[in-house]
Amino acid sequence: MLEGSNRLTRGVKNNDNDPLNFQYLKFGEVMAVDDPLGLDRVKVWVKGSVTTGGDDELLGEGVSGYDVLPWCLPLLPKHLSIKPKVGEMVLIFLLNKQKESADRLYIGPIISQLNKLSFDSARTTALAGFTFGPVAPNVTPANIPELKGVFPNPNDISIQGRYNTDITQKDNEIVIRAGKFVESQITQTNPYPIKFNTETQAYIQIKNKVNLPKLTETEVSDRVGSVTNIVSNKINFITHGGSPNFNTTNNVDLISTDELEKILTTAHQLPFGDVLLQYLILLKEAFLSHVHNGNGKPPTDLTIDGNKQSVKDFTKNASKLEQTMLSKNVRIN
Repeated sequence: MLEGSNRLTRGVKNNDNDPLNFQYLKFGEVMAVDDPLGLDRVKVWVKGSVTTGGDDELLGEGVSGYDVLPWCLPLLPKHLSIKPKVGEMVLIFLLNKQKESADRLYIGPIISQLNKLSFDSARTTALAGFTFGPVAPNVTPANIPELKGVFPNPNDISIQGRYNTDITQKDNEIVIRAGKFVESQITQTNPYPIKFNTETQAYIQIKNKVNLPKLTETEVSDRVGSVTNIVSNKINFITHGGSPNFNTTNNVDLISTDELEKILTTAHQLPFGDVLLQYLILLKEAFLSHVHNGNGKPPTDLTIDGNKQSVKDFTKNASKLEQTMLSKNVRIN
């Protein structure tokens, strides 16, 4: 099993409990997140005595629940919605030494490594990057071949979701992804229970400065432009009030599971333009190049040049083209 890389010095004393070293910046464990005022506040327990800005006495013997803990307001603006979970670690900023239990601010959660985005325990791994953390960080995911592409390149600017999603800005490229990894067994070469998703990953890739193929053979050089790729197992282009009409404004999840199943089975299949054109050309040639040998007789090919067999060609290929003309994975309304 791979061991943690860049192992930091463990056992360094954290002087939070030193009354002579009062600090306005603290670490705290989130104990409650249900804010009755909807201000995104959380209740955080800061280890240490009240005289050093901690909360140990507040949670003393005989105290039940965390109502006695002060509320902490978020430092991040409301334009960004990132709220820690109960049991995660945050940074606490104290505004006044004489008011340790009032007007606190928090920023977090503290996430030690990218594989902990869904939850990083305050009591174990959250502080792994600090010398006084109880455990060392695991090996960096960047060194695991199975995880290549799961997490952003350090040179990119990326917004990571709690679980399996991200929005990444690269050089002349933006990628929006869902399902970037799948669960897998821990191995000798990969200590993480995930690996890059090569089968069901969904993403929108917008690229600029792409070499585009020539439109005609007479073009002197390739063109440079932009390309947008939409990739997933199924793709739906749905409009409001289309036919058939679907409920696409569910106030919980926009498109519910039942409605999505309805879309995947009843929305119109998108035709392949090249196959449809091939079918129409055969139909046109058969229509223009046939004769009837008498009233009520089936159409047959003209034999003026002895080579043209348009009706025969259409009869031979029509069924196959009809079966392959519609996409099984792209639907519209």
